[in-house]
Amino acid sequence: MKNDLDTLLRDDLLQAPPDFTERLMQRIQQLPQRTSLSATPAQAHAAFWSNLRRIAAMTGLIGAGALGLGQIAGFVFGLWLAGSAI
Repeated sequence: MKNDLDTLLRDDLLQAPPDFTERLMQRIQQLPQRTSLSATPAQAHAAFWSNLRRIAAMTGLIGAGALGLGQIAGFVFGLWLAGSAI
């Protein structure tokens, strides 16, 4: 396997164009730069509410799952009780 990979890496099927490095560096320099690493108050506020919504959704799903498992357990217990009464 390693020999096959080495062979493919040495093969010259794909070659980058001669000006690839210059074009790549120009593109990197054109990307927008962030002015600061800290979030603005509006971004922090939005992130807080987003996290709160996510926590509320997870809590709701866990609660609904627990209630659903309770319903299933009650159903199974009812079947067992009805079956043992026969």
